[in-house]
Formats: sequence, structure tokens, C-alpha cells
Amino acid sequence: MTLTVPMLAGLFLATAVAGVGATRLSIWLSHRLGILDRPDPRKSHREPVAYLGGLGILLGFAAGVFVLVLSKPALVATQGGPLLTVFLGAVLIFLVGFWDDVRPVPAWGKLLLQIGTASAMWFAGIRVEMVSYGFDQAVDLGALVSYGITVGWYVGLMNAMNLVDGLDGLAGGIAFIVALALVGVSMIIMPSPEVVLGAFVAVITAGAALGFLTFNWHPAKTFMGDGGSLLLGFLLATAALISSTKTPTLLALSIPLVALGLPLFETVFSFLRRAVQRRHPFRPDRRHLHYRLLDLGLDQRRVVLFLHFITAFLGINSILLAAAESRVLYLNVFFLVLGLIILIENLQFLERRRNGNGEHEPQPAGPVPGAGEKPAREKQLL
Repeated sequence: MTLTVPMLAGLFLATAVAGVGATRLSIWLSHRLGILDRPDPRKSHREPVAYLGGLGILLGFAAGVFVLVLSKPALVATQGGPLLTVFLGAVLIFLVGFWDDVRPVPAWGKLLLQIGTASAMWFAGIRVEMVSYGFDQAVDLGALVSYGITVGWYVGLMNAMNLVDGLDGLAGGIAFIVALALVGVSMIIMPSPEVVLGAFVAVITAGAALGFLTFNWHPAKTFMGDGGSLLLGFLLATAALISSTKTPTLLALSIPLVALGLPLFETVFSFLRRAVQRRHPFRPDRRHLHYRLLDLGLDQRRVVLFLHFITAFLGINSILLAAAESRVLYLNVFFLVLGLIILIENLQFLERRRNGNGEHEPQPAGPVPGAGEKPAREKQLL
């Protein structure tokens, strides 16, 4: 099956419309059931905010899958099994996050549940089986390495999206942009059935994210919670995995890694920063990129739009890399990582200059002006 713009656009629009309705329904249910993020002296919002936005994303995704099943029976005939696996995995990981939203789960418990979900995907056949390098040369990874990379990919992406879910519209916008970038990559690389399925999963994810974002832009009417952020991370990880594991590209997942560069870089940088400072790697702090930009005086909308711009830049690069020679990938990834490191260093310089003492004074944990998601506790790795 060949991917066409009208085909993808129709599915995207149908999912986005369904996502708007599903998110509106989730807001009504949140107030009806009392599942709300209530204001207190430490929070920035002054009215109870619906906390079931993740359910709206899940229902929007489900609607998109339903439209796909009705409109593409030929695809379902060959890829129905993997599509069902993705849907069931999405429901499972949403329930994991929702459980943590309603009754907080210890970090180790949530990590085990994430590993369990990722393991189920590996056993269902959605995994990295070989790594390509050079020109059409590949190495079989073997079961143990394949399992480790697949589980690490899922857990890393789910927690990366959870980590950037700190401001109204930030995580939803990043998911929307990255999903569209993955669609673009899928239209360039080899049109195998797996790539087509990955493109459909990505475009449905983009539509569901946009439907939710309609109500999540500052000031937000709903928050996605961990149920929504883990779900979006899971869907992006799945779309990238399906689209890249069967293609003769360099290092299989390197291209989607570029598109997902911002949340992944934030996750790795946060972990390393805490390790260097001899702090617990999962203990929250206010040193994430979006908080630091807020502390420098930018308002929330400027911070969100700036980080969306960086994500779009990385997404466009990933699409260009899909058509580039393999040796170009090394150089481009190097400069992209270098650019992110330079950005962090310049932030540190501005912070030292603002403090006027040559050293950065850590800001105490507390409410973030204009922040929507869980302002009472800072986002952490798990």
C-alpha cells in the first residue's frame, strides 16, 4: 500500500475531530466524578481543573483506529494483529499512568509496570531485531539484546514525555510535532506494510494530541496527567519502532531519535546532572529546561512556543535525514547534540549573570507561574 497525503490527511482530520469531542467528554467526566486537580496555596491555578485529559487522548486514538479499520480493510487483513497489539498496549499503559494519578505509585512500582508493558510489546513482535549500518548492511541483535533495546526504548520515551509535561500545551504540542515528523519519515523510507502501519499509528497519534491540545493550551481546561503523558510516549515509541525496524537505514532508530531529541535529551541530561550532583536520580527538581526558561523571565507561552520550535526543527531534520546518505547522519546528529549542549551552557551563563555571583543558586521547589501539569510536585523521571 502506498502512503498518500490525502489518505493521511483524512485520517488525521477524523481523529482530530474525534479527539476534540473525546477530550470535551473527559472534562465532563472529570467534573462529574470529582477527578480534579484542586487549587491550593502552592498551585498556580485558582479553579479546579479536569484531570482526565489522558482519557480524552486514549478515546481519540481509539476513534482513529476505528476509522482506520473501516477505511483500510486490506491493511487490517495483513496488519490487524500488530494494530490490535498497539491498541491493547495503549490501554494498558494509560491505566498504569491513571493509577498513579489517582493513587500515587512508588517510582519502582511504576517502572516495573512500564517494563511489563514494554515486555508485552516485545513478546508480541513489536521490537528491534536488527541494526542496519553503512549501505544495506545489517547485524542481527539476538533475543537478549533485542529485548534490552526495545524495553529501554519504550521506558525511555514514556518517561521522556512525562518529564516534559510541565507546562500547559508543552507535552501535547511536542507529541503532535514529533508524530507528524514520523509520518514524514515513513513517507520517504521503504513502503513496507510495517512502515505503512507505523505511519497510520503516528498520524492517529497526531490527531489525538491535537484534539487534546485544543483544551490544554494556557490557561488549560484539562491536564493529561501521567496517564496521558505515558500514553503519548508509548504511542510515539511504537510508531517509531514499527516504521524503522524493517528499513535499510543507518542504525534503524537514529532517525526517529533526532525527531524525539528534545524530550530524550532532557531525560538523559536530568539523569546525568543528578548523578554528578550525587542526588537521587528520580528526585524532582526545577532544573528542567522549561523551568529554567521561566526563571529567566520568559512567560509560559513563549517558553512553550520556543520548545515547540526546537522540536519542529529537529523533526524537519529527521525527515531530511531519511533521504540522506548514511554518513551524513553521523555528522548531523553530532551537531544537533552539540547545539543542545551549547543551549544548556548559555542558559547556565545567563543564570550566573542574573544571580550576579558567578554561581547558580538552585531555586526551591514550588509553584511554577502559569504551569498546568501537577504544579504541586515537579516532574521527575518516573
